[in-house]
Amino acid sequence: MKKKNKNLVTYIVTLYNKKKYLASVINALAIEGGAHRREYIFIDDGSRDSTRLILKILLCKLPGEVKIISRKNMGASFSTNEAIRKAKGYWIRLLDGDDTVSFKSTYKMLSIARKTKEEFIYGCIYEDQYIPEKVNLSKYKIQSRNEGLKKFIRNCPANSSCILVSKKRYEKAGGCDNAFVSPDQVLFLRLFNSGKGVFFKEIVARMPKIQSDVRLSSQTRRSRYESILALIRFCEDNKDVDLQIKKLAFKRALSRANNYNKFLNKNFFSFFLIMYFFSKFYFPKNYISWMYKSLIVFTNNDIKKPLSWLTGFEKKKISKKQINQY
Repeated sequence: MKKKNKNLVTYIVTLYNKKKYLASVINALAIEGGAHRREYIFIDDGSRDSTRLILKILLCKLPGEVKIISRKNMGASFSTNEAIRKAKGYWIRLLDGDDTVSFKSTYKMLSIARKTKEEFIYGCIYEDQYIPEKVNLSKYKIQSRNEGLKKFIRNCPANSSCILVSKKRYEKAGGCDNAFVSPDQVLFLRLFNSGKGVFFKEIVARMPKIQSDVRLSSQTRRSRYESILALIRFCEDNKDVDLQIKKLAFKRALSRANNYNKFLNKNFFSFFLIMYFFSKFYFPKNYISWMYKSLIVFTNNDIKKPLSWLTGFEKKKISKKQINQY
């Protein structure tokens, strides 16, 4: 990586049918502030609305080189990996196509990165609302690998729009998993697992207000299914991870399944709740099998991911015959 690119941040914005958010997303980027150099990569993941047309109209506002990548839908994780490969910047700032960056948020995270010599910084994200943003670079905490994993699994503060990471650290961690629609869960686990991180205790991005009825949507069910599946895959791939982290992952899967079951069926007591309390006294050796069983709440009693939830990347890998048999 050339030294001159150490001050270059590549903003990667993944888009899929985001036309109604584009103006606010681009306006926030245009006025973000900070002395760093910028590159913008917008990747349109097969949008069916006028996302690309609106994008071309608004891009003149941005203070840096701009690239647009368009192709058929493959999922945000695949899109993020593709854009990373094309990025020129030493630093990467990820942004979902309906989230907005906070004023000088990238500058603040860059300042912390330089001060701490760390290459993975993440902050907070909240729904759209007015919150005062004061520059206070002392509001951060360096976390060890285990501290970061425990915090993430316990609280799941996963949103890739909160992240500033070096391209080198991203690649070392393994990037996103193309079999997941959202990059958030897997990416956070992989970044924490690859070394230290820095938690910046300030709002670095905002997301649209979530409607109260969205919890029953297929998209929300898929997101929660993927959040548990990400924990399962992490435990399968890292069998030597600390026992406490395994226990936290197990309890988190059961808790998410129980909460959604309670919301869906108005039933407080469930098999998952019983297992959750049981785990406080005994941790089963086959805990991963029990985690797989927690997926059935989101898929109507089938562990396997529904066909409609497969990413474009996954569909490309299987034959038409397999799709018909799915």
